[in-house]
Amino acid sequence: MTTQLLSQIWLANQNAAQGPIRKLTPDNYRNRLTPETASAGFIALHTAEVIHRFASMLFGRDVTITLQAVGGVSDEGKPLDLAAVQQLVTDSFELIADHIQQVSNEQWTEVISSPFGEVPRMQLLVFLMHHNSYHAGQIAQAIKKGKALQPDSVQPL
Repeated sequence: MTTQLLSQIWLANQNAAQGPIRKLTPDNYRNRLTPETASAGFIALHTAEVIHRFASMLFGRDVTITLQAVGGVSDEGKPLDLAAVQQLVTDSFELIADHIQQVSNEQWTEVISSPFGEVPRMQLLVFLMHHNSYHAGQIAQAIKKGKALQPDSVQPL
């Protein structure tokens, strides 16, 4: 029952978090709320990469993507391949959805190691969903109220 419920909750989180990411366009993905904040596209990339890092902690899955937007990295305004970022986000959510299905009900209460200490697997998944929602809100606000503040002359990642 726990695995089934978490699958449904994950799907709801995925739909809500991907809404703003699907609204990213070549005209708005560089929007930032202030010069100090990351762009909407960079935050989307960060979200996908964090999902992969959490898949490692939650399910023991190796991180197989190149990390460009985690670990204290700042958004320097380099253009992104928006379609690739959006696909990475979709693939990342599907990765977690697939792994959730492979976890038994009992395994959700197992204590696992995380940067936040030793926590039950379910608690770490809930934190990931919070992270996704938090950044979805940032992306939505950057799209709506932000401005592209970086020049177009920088090379894409």
